[in-house]
Amino acid sequence: MIALVADLTSPIGRAARVHWGLDERLTFLNHGSFGAIPLALLERSAALRREIERNPIEGVWRGAMPEIRRIADHCATFVGAPPQSTGFVTNATAGINAVLASMPMSPGDELLHLDHGYNAIWKTLELTARRRGVSVRQVALPVPVSGPEQVVEITLAAVTPATKIIVLDQITSPSALRLPVAEIVRAAAARGVEVVIDGAHAPGMLERPAAEAPEAAAWTGNLHKWTCALRGCALLCVRPDLASQIHAPIISHHLDQGLTLELDWQGTIDPTPWLLAGEAIAFMDRFGGWDVVRRHNHALAVSMHAMLCERLGVTPLSPLDGSMLGSMATLRLPDPLQPELDPRPAEALQAALLERFAIEIPVMELAGVRYTRISCHIYNEVEDYERLAAALEQLSRARA
Repeated sequence: MIALVADLTSPIGRAARVHWGLDERLTFLNHGSFGAIPLALLERSAALRREIERNPIEGVWRGAMPEIRRIADHCATFVGAPPQSTGFVTNATAGINAVLASMPMSPGDELLHLDHGYNAIWKTLELTARRRGVSVRQVALPVPVSGPEQVVEITLAAVTPATKIIVLDQITSPSALRLPVAEIVRAAAARGVEVVIDGAHAPGMLERPAAEAPEAAAWTGNLHKWTCALRGCALLCVRPDLASQIHAPIISHHLDQGLTLELDWQGTIDPTPWLLAGEAIAFMDRFGGWDVVRRHNHALAVSMHAMLCERLGVTPLSPLDGSMLGSMATLRLPDPLQPELDPRPAEALQAALLERFAIEIPVMELAGVRYTRISCHIYNEVEDYERLAAALEQLSRARA
């Protein structure tokens, strides 16, 4: 079912969990929310923090500043971003906040966001509207989605003469769809509309994701999700011609001295997550490197998406060929677990999966329909998803 590569230095699947601190009893299918940090990186972070405390001035400022820039350049290459206008932020939400606070806009301008986008970004757009006198509008993307062409058509049909910016997910958070950002960015540019890409899930899931649509005004993505960096580690990349207009989310001493300098010093922080970002990227070498890891994760997501749709008797949200998936897939839950027959909140169903079956997985509602989202990383295997199918079948029978 899953084509595996033979030249691995460490085993994958359940055996790979030795590299993580996950509870042995837990079936962990929610890497997409907050990632999972390898034990080796946790040990390195403890050692580095002790080293910093030998001389905090050297460790936080004098020595850390040039090292942060060197590592940011390395990470920019990993995601396919221009190093001269890329730097660290604590998370992709901070990156989006920075861009929306800085980009030129005037009262009467309109900002667009698909209704499959991350709720925190929608709230950021709402606050931007209050502060800047612009309007914001959610664009409905119906499911199931037939293919990338449908997303392009719906997004562009929503553009009006007032549209200034589209904030677009590269991988949608609730529905786990890989959106055709390159096509949308090019078409939007022809209409004079800028696109800001929320690539929160993209690093480690996609190859060089920032390079997919280099014409975008900005791109931001987390390294602490699929790349397994320490939490609080993300990148903001700005199109070079706009770099002088965009400022870091937190301004400290280096206002107007260049975007990268502003990003490199955002006040006093623990620099450890940023200083170890390169080591997080290198960690996957033990499994054969990032090409192997991405292929494994994508193949597992495509295969398990199809298996679960068949087992549960539900219609897939996106094509079963995996053309709109990365390393996650969202599935409609069976009818007995939908709100009409199961009035408990989605959080209660998620809690039941954890408490009764030791499965950690998100359950959410989109347009009144209840879904769950599987994540697939190098430590997951087919049996994890078979346990999920059995648990959902048992819960469905209990409600029928």
